[in-house]
Amino acid sequence: MTVKNSKASQATFAYCLLISLLGILIFANHLNNPFQFDSVAYITNNATLQHPETLLTFEFWHKAFLARGLLQMSVALNTYLDGFQPFGYHVLNLAFHILNALLLFFVLEKAFRRFGFNAMGWEDKRFRTISFFAAVLFLCHPIQTESVIYIMSRSEVMASTFYLIGFLLFQQLLERPTTSRLQYGFYFLTIFLIALLGFTVKQIIATLPAVMLFYYFSSCPDHSPAWQFLKKWKWSILGILSTTAGLLFYKLLTDESFLIGPSRTEEMVGRAKYMLSQPGTIIFYYLKKLLFPINLNIDPDIEVVTSFLSWSFLVPSLCIVLLLVGSLKIFKSRFIFFFLCWFFIILSPSSSIVTLHDLAAEHRIYLASAGIFILLTYAASEVAYKWSKTQPLQIVVIFCVVVGALGILTMKRNTVWHSELSLWQDTYQKSPHKVRPLINLARAHSLEGDAEKAIKYYEEALLQRPQVFAANYNLGDLYLNKGLVPDALQHFLLASQVEPEIPESFAKLGEIYLSQKKFELADSYFRRAVELNPQYSLVFKNLGIVNFYHLKKPKRGLAYFSRSLTLDPDQPEADKIRQLLAKHSAQ
Repeated sequence: MTVKNSKASQATFAYCLLISLLGILIFANHLNNPFQFDSVAYITNNATLQHPETLLTFEFWHKAFLARGLLQMSVALNTYLDGFQPFGYHVLNLAFHILNALLLFFVLEKAFRRFGFNAMGWEDKRFRTISFFAAVLFLCHPIQTESVIYIMSRSEVMASTFYLIGFLLFQQLLERPTTSRLQYGFYFLTIFLIALLGFTVKQIIATLPAVMLFYYFSSCPDHSPAWQFLKKWKWSILGILSTTAGLLFYKLLTDESFLIGPSRTEEMVGRAKYMLSQPGTIIFYYLKKLLFPINLNIDPDIEVVTSFLSWSFLVPSLCIVLLLVGSLKIFKSRFIFFFLCWFFIILSPSSSIVTLHDLAAEHRIYLASAGIFILLTYAASEVAYKWSKTQPLQIVVIFCVVVGALGILTMKRNTVWHSELSLWQDTYQKSPHKVRPLINLARAHSLEGDAEKAIKYYEEALLQRPQVFAANYNLGDLYLNKGLVPDALQHFLLASQVEPEIPESFAKLGEIYLSQKKFELADSYFRRAVELNPQYSLVFKNLGIVNFYHLKKPKRGLAYFSRSLTLDPDQPEADKIRQLLAKHSAQ
């Protein structure tokens, strides 16, 4: 190894070490944060995680391949190793995030060489320095907080690891001076297997072939065989792509469930409105937050666009076109063009054809944001390079100030996630007209033991949207605990009408009617609850009480008691039930 290569390796190692230490420093204040938002439902309230070892098998991965099987297995591994202590889950998320920043460092360094920056006088030191700056921006930008801290956003962070490894291998393949068919096959098979693993974490990996294709053609010289092929067959390729796009959009606009599976499409804005709203979301929300990372919000209030002729659709769409065309016509830079394409291609599934419940979510631009950070760093380097000849120290100071400011903003954002109450208070202040922040803020107050504030926010939510199950059910429960039985009854009835497939509201109605000695009504609601959930041991016990003691149907009552005991042999009063069953079985 030459002295030059030795120094380069030492510099690379130093940069990697610094990236890792910065990641730990900036995100260390969140590692003891509790489970938040959907993490509660998917982890602590997930019945399958009571036996996590059953998920850590190849059979489960194969069965749940399209249902993010590898993601579920990673969560099961955390549960298997450390139960439901959040620390281990947060550590694994952060480890993936730091690894992604390191991978991005190497990806960008190779990209500068591939695009011929060394021919423009760039030295290896400059490659490494700018790659480091971009990786640090990606690492410590406040918009990444949601992806790193929100445990179920591990899907974004973990899938991005496979994505970057696959792309890095593709770059390595292109760097090889000579490659045999066998070596080509080995590389593409490895990339395919890595992509396969990433696909079973999150389907964002489906955009990797498009990114690799754009990278290859963008970085090839005009006289290359690849460009000659494109020029020769451009009309045929354009015709195939146009036909495919037309058929795809026809299918998308005529089938609301296409590409999103068995989701509750009635809860969404609809495919057409979703797609019309996304250009504005990209330009006026995502890009704005990347450039000015303040007022970040877990549940942003985004305008729904309903017409092709709306300025809210036309203006951002024109901005996107101008950005892409301008990169080629004004800046004449395929490098800029490619990393703009990186941003739009990776973001495209969730911001176009795949209709989701929310118009925007900050974790969706996790990997896509790398394209913008790279371009920002590249632009800053061009200015700094001219300035650094006379003011080198000032450049270092400015970089440290920028990174420090972003790090402080990120650490401050991390603290918002310290509790459900702090998270949803912040969200409610920024999105006061949305129902979900109200419902979750009410729930947070309820968990804190402040029933009055919980009732206040649930009532406010129902004024905006009366037909919401969670608000009606939870408000009914609070009223019942306060002894306001008529009000509780009203909201449990509404809840049962809004979501007639959920058994809990029928169980509550049965309990109320049992307390009011309306035994026939109690029996009918309890039976409906166990029809929906045949494992509902408490309701079987209540059915036993109603039938054995009040409806004078002792045989049926005993059968219900027996079923309850079978389902939950350690329930309260289990011994009394056994004595009752033993007494009557002896008769």
